[in-house]
Amino acid sequence: MQFDFDGLIQVIANHLYSEKKVFIRELIQNAHDAIRRRARTDPGFGRIDIETHPQDLRITVRDNGIGMSKDDLVDYLSNIGKSFTRLQKEETEGLIGEFGIGFLSAFVVARHVQVRTRKLGENSGWVWENDGSKSYRLAPCDVSVPGTTVTVLLKEIEDRGLIQESEVRALIRKYADMLSVPIHLNGGHDPENTMHMPWEKAGLTAAELERDLTTYLERTLADSVLEPIPVRLHTPVRAEGVLYISRIRLLSVDQPRTIRVFQNRMFLCENATDVLPQWARFVNGVINTPDLTPTAARDNFIRDEQADQLRDTLGEVIIDHLDRLRQTHPERFTDIVRYHRLGFLAACYYYEAFFRRFAHLLLWRTNDRAIERGDPTRPGTAEMLRTLPEIIADIPHAPGETVRLACFTTASTASQYFDIANAAGGVVVNASYPYESELLEAYTRLPDVHVELAHVDRQDDPSFFRRLSPDEDSDIVRLAESMTLLLRTPAGAPIRTESRRFKPDDIAAVIRSDALSRAQQKAEEVRLDPNVSETLRQIAEELRQMTAQQSRRLTINANNPLIRRLARHDLTDRRVHDLMLAVYNNAILANQELITSQDAAIFHHQFQDLIGRGLDLLDAEGELQAIRDRLREDEERRRATTGRQPRHRIFFMITPFADHYRPLVQACRRVVEERWHAQLIVASDQQDDHRLLDNVELLMGQAHAFIAEITQANPNVMFELGAAFTDRHNRPFALLRERGVDPVLPADLRALLYIDYQMDDAGLEEHLHRELRKNTDIRSLVDDDGWARYLSPVRLRQLLPLVLDATIIERLAARFPTTADWESAETDHVAAILGKRDQDLAEPIITRVLHSGRP
Repeated sequence: MQFDFDGLIQVIANHLYSEKKVFIRELIQNAHDAIRRRARTDPGFGRIDIETHPQDLRITVRDNGIGMSKDDLVDYLSNIGKSFTRLQKEETEGLIGEFGIGFLSAFVVARHVQVRTRKLGENSGWVWENDGSKSYRLAPCDVSVPGTTVTVLLKEIEDRGLIQESEVRALIRKYADMLSVPIHLNGGHDPENTMHMPWEKAGLTAAELERDLTTYLERTLADSVLEPIPVRLHTPVRAEGVLYISRIRLLSVDQPRTIRVFQNRMFLCENATDVLPQWARFVNGVINTPDLTPTAARDNFIRDEQADQLRDTLGEVIIDHLDRLRQTHPERFTDIVRYHRLGFLAACYYYEAFFRRFAHLLLWRTNDRAIERGDPTRPGTAEMLRTLPEIIADIPHAPGETVRLACFTTASTASQYFDIANAAGGVVVNASYPYESELLEAYTRLPDVHVELAHVDRQDDPSFFRRLSPDEDSDIVRLAESMTLLLRTPAGAPIRTESRRFKPDDIAAVIRSDALSRAQQKAEEVRLDPNVSETLRQIAEELRQMTAQQSRRLTINANNPLIRRLARHDLTDRRVHDLMLAVYNNAILANQELITSQDAAIFHHQFQDLIGRGLDLLDAEGELQAIRDRLREDEERRRATTGRQPRHRIFFMITPFADHYRPLVQACRRVVEERWHAQLIVASDQQDDHRLLDNVELLMGQAHAFIAEITQANPNVMFELGAAFTDRHNRPFALLRERGVDPVLPADLRALLYIDYQMDDAGLEEHLHRELRKNTDIRSLVDDDGWARYLSPVRLRQLLPLVLDATIIERLAARFPTTADWESAETDHVAAILGKRDQDLAEPIITRVLHSGRP
């Protein structure tokens, strides 16, 4: 028989090895086996040196192992498929090679391979060379010491990255980290591989071992360790290493795992999930074993009897460790079970032995009775986790008596059943997650367990649901009968309504399931499962169609105030029928699994109607509030015209609110308040009413004269000016217009006189004072001595050289706006404004104002 060498290399490159860089692994493996063989007669020797020369496309692997003779080079190195290591395995423990083809992996990337070797016990060496064909050259040469040096010259420059120092270092640490032979890279003093694993160290305490294992795992696998599990197996298979429970929570029962497998300390494969039992989804780890049979590519192992034994035995290791942890550290065990609750449920479901050991320790979701008991030491939550023995102990029963355990399997109604159980002072178990219903049933069949289940979502439990008396609760019974006759699901099925009495009273109704609805849920799960056969899918679809017209079961609560009120109304009224449907829809919302597109459409229409009625109510309330506001405003106006009027003169200035006119307003304020001792009000100064127009109207009503800036014919200015003209009452006007601006004024303003001013005029204040006094009515108002003198906040600040807050000054000015007001001011009133900190200043302030404020 003949073979095509190039064709063989292509098969190896494309179909046997998944990556080109595995040739380095194979060379390390061969060097390791040579050292192990020498160690039989010459212990203490052992070192592998790797040199990389990426620029020269060259890598060298050197060992001081047993070396090869001429016959070895001819019979084994040059004979594809014939492995000397396989022949030596029985004599030398820990050898890795087996198939006699690993050396060929070098030719996947090499244009030339050279082997220089000298066998232990011989005086001369040999050089073997091959340029990538079935022909090779063999010649004697000088080799100083026993051992082998393999030099590979790459044929493609793009493969240079394979022999970069960082890449080779990463490969050593991945594939050869456990090898007990030190591997040095590019002359480094320290070996690149760990060699001695933490589980191999002697004399460590349990705490020290746990710490070292955790450190190794988190460094090696880049994971967070919750609980390390040491592995030391001798029978029926040999294995060592460490498993661990990951701190990463299980999100899926099919979540991938990280299981790193070594065969005779050389890395074999990763993520080999079937190394562990199916149930151990929350367990990862590192395992070294000599008893697995690797594939030819050494990237996996043969699934044979030994692989099955290793899987089962590792499963027992996990169980034994958890069992010991349960006995020695029960609180930590409980924390771990709580942390990986779904994983433990799956383990119990798939592995009967695991279930028998840990069924009593599984955590179940129950109502937190601290809410019902009003425990002041804890806030109470919707649910809590407890074991079944703890739950059963909380149910009153005699020793040996069968306990009736309430449970439900409808996930979307958990909060309702928890509320019902709390209100009844009982306990209910939520068994709606995957595996829970089956495991709860299995628990009742365990030896020495005397428990029967009461599915409160399917059957009446007298502890929670009490039947009504037809005589005493006849109106509620009639309501349930009417709802059964009238209500239909969107698919047209009747809604079978029953009346019960249960707590809490604020739950009006609940949707309850039965055996048929459970079957419907199972059929739906099968119909949507992409892995089931088409035949099963068709059967499930037919069952769904057959049961679509089956009735639903609605239980109304006779304790609920809304139900009692509804029962007293005319049950033939169409509006009452709508409310019956609303009761059903409310229960549907609490049971999300039953919501269909038709249900959503019904909810939409009912909510639309509810929103419309709510808006009608808001509109009516708005109209009522508007009437109240008008009455309040009328009363304020009445008090404003009939009550006490200001004793000082008030000028109202109409101006745009823009910053451009701020200098003008300040100049007018100095003229009016500091020269004329009157008050200048701008609409933005005060907010006596929350609506702007009403506020302006109130302020304008108190004014004795108006000053209006009309340059830009601002709409707001025109509006206010029009209002002032309408209700003028002989009050004088002064119109201001900025010089140099030619605005388009309304026709009725063009003929009026106005004061021309320059905004940046340094004498603007004096100009305004002079021009405003030219108005006879304004001059008469200013010169009239019968008015009280106004004290502005600015003037008040000047009179009180004290450290008072600006807000306090404003409040004092508003409360005592004139000198006459200060003359009648009482010390207590001033002190109340000053506050506790400055109330002692009240009398000195009054004295100061009266002394300095007189003309």
